[in-house]
Amino acid sequence: MRDDGLSLPATNPASITAADVTAATHIFAIGCSLPAHASSSGKARNWTDVPEVSDGYAASRDAIKRHVEQLLDQLAKQ
Repeated sequence: MRDDGLSLPATNPASITAADVTAATHIFAIGCSLPAHASSSGKARNWTDVPEVSDGYAASRDAIKRHVEQLLDQLAKQ
């Protein structure tokens, strides 16, 4: 992430709460499992094709970028 000018968070990610799911329009899982209340919300997508960072940061970044670009295209059409 530093290679792209982003700073790394100092804290660990928090679990997704029911309030988070209610407030979200989209939920994405990358390399993790979502809790049942998030998975069953109809808002969740699992980006299973994103390579592990250990396989190379650039490959992971490029896969996420592709997904985000597809999402933006989809939203623009709505």
